[in-house]
Amino acid sequence: MPVGAVTAAVGVYAASEQKKGAKKAANAVQKGADAATEEQRRQYDQSREDMLPWLDAGNDALKRQAAFLNGDWSGFERSPDYLWAMDQGLKAVDRAAARGGSLRAGGTDADRMAYAQGLARQGADNYWNKLSGRAGNGQQSAAGLGSLGANMANNIGQNYMTGANARASAYQAGADATGQLAFGLGGLANKWWQGQNKGMNGGFYLGSQPGRG
Repeated sequence: MPVGAVTAAVGVYAASEQKKGAKKAANAVQKGADAATEEQRRQYDQSREDMLPWLDAGNDALKRQAAFLNGDWSGFERSPDYLWAMDQGLKAVDRAAARGGSLRAGGTDADRMAYAQGLARQGADNYWNKLSGRAGNGQQSAAGLGSLGANMANNIGQNYMTGANARASAYQAGADATGQLAFGLGGLANKWWQGQNKGMNGGFYLGSQPGRG
């Protein structure tokens, strides 16, 4: 086999292998980027599931605060700490009145009302503060999830860019290999053509010539 043909065959094989290698490398990078993206999404979903109780509690507290501001005190009046304090306080008022012999007197009713009103003012503040704490916890959880979501989006974007760059590099490597092969084959063709011309000009041409039968 002529040396030129061997060189051309080697060049074709080398270019083909270079393209295959670049494609395999790009696929490996893309596979790694996809796996990283899937893991980041899994971690975010798990974090959101873990924080969901605080988010739900915060949303519930906000609804109760809104109802309280709109005049609906039912949530406050049914709260366990308020009910317990009201019960214990009224019992204390009654016991004091019984010891003084005025349990059935009108003054005892006034004492009961005064205690209930004072407890309502104090209890309402405590109720509001507790709701604010729960709402604040929910807000912190939401902010934490927002940060996790932003980080996840940035990381996934980087994964996409990594995969895209790997693909672009593979395409570029393939184009370079094809260009080098074309250049090499062109050089061989040029040498062959020069050899043919040299043969004709140097007397090696075996066809008919002018003046010869």
